[in-house]
Amino acid sequence: MSGKGPWTSWESIYREVKPEELPWNAGEPDLELVRLVESGKITPSRTLDLGAGPGHDAIYLAKRGFRVLALDISPAALKLARANARKAGADERIRFRVEDVTKLDVPESSVSFANDRGCFHVLDAAGRKAYLRQVSRALAVGGLLLLRVFSDKEPPGPGPRRFSKRELAEFFGSRFELLKIKSGVFAGPRRPKAYVCLLRRRA
Repeated sequence: MSGKGPWTSWESIYREVKPEELPWNAGEPDLELVRLVESGKITPSRTLDLGAGPGHDAIYLAKRGFRVLALDISPAALKLARANARKAGADERIRFRVEDVTKLDVPESSVSFANDRGCFHVLDAAGRKAYLRQVSRALAVGGLLLLRVFSDKEPPGPGPRRFSKRELAEFFGSRFELLKIKSGVFAGPRRPKAYVCLLRRRA
């Protein structure tokens, strides 16, 4: 990929920063994702991993029988994710694709689960609206979205946008039923405060 675009800064980060120094690279799958899968609340199905990054969530899901399409806007991020998947013996179970989550190239109602560990909260206002349209279009009715974002309990500063519970409920409410929202933290070296949301696609 060449030229300039919304992917450029992410590509630079993944090219210039060592994987172990990426603030969002926890080196393991998200613990809330693991809890929900192991509890049976999220079951193996066609899945989108939105903003796959280092690929740890996609690897975890693939090894548990999910058919995963892992998307990231950065080719370098997916190169890292593929390498991690090869080490874990899961590379043949995941499809990796460079793609903008605000312009999803997937059939309507083609997936039952979408996983987002920190993608939505880095989008601008227009990107968030496009994300809502695209993700709800891709999910079948009754499909689940697991969303993790910076919460308004995280002090102001650089980084992703902070959201309140009310903002999340109002923003997603037209297309999703909010099944669960809880406070937590993002695993990794900085452990920023987060909200974990489980949403179900409305009819």
